[in-house]
Amino acid sequence: MKPMAKILFIDDDVQTLELMARSAKILGHEAILCPSSDEAIQHVYLTQPDLVLVDINMQDLSGFEIVQQIRNSEIVGATPVLVLSAGEPDIEGVKAIEAGANGFLAKPLTIQNLENAIRKFSNHNHKPK
Repeated sequence: MKPMAKILFIDDDVQTLELMARSAKILGHEAILCPSSDEAIQHVYLTQPDLVLVDINMQDLSGFEIVQQIRNSEIVGATPVLVLSAGEPDIEGVKAIEAGANGFLAKPLTIQNLENAIRKFSNHNHKPK
């Protein structure tokens, strides 16, 4: 059995978080949920995830600001981060990359898109065995 990846989902919509967590668990991965943009960077430090998925539109900090905070950290700065948005991929995707994200995923997130993202971006798949 393949070992699971630890995925941190950051979104202030609790229903969206629960859906993403369910999708990750169906794929056999561990889901860590963070409903607060204020606590997002702390969650990254505490959990050391293999992949972070962050929503763009949140109350206090935008997903772009969270990506920049992660990238500015010496400890967790190399953590793969994907930005989630229901916005226009051509526009939001470019902004995500400019902010330092590894990529962009459209909402609503499908299980197939999540599985592909984990396979492509997760640190878990790139750690030495």
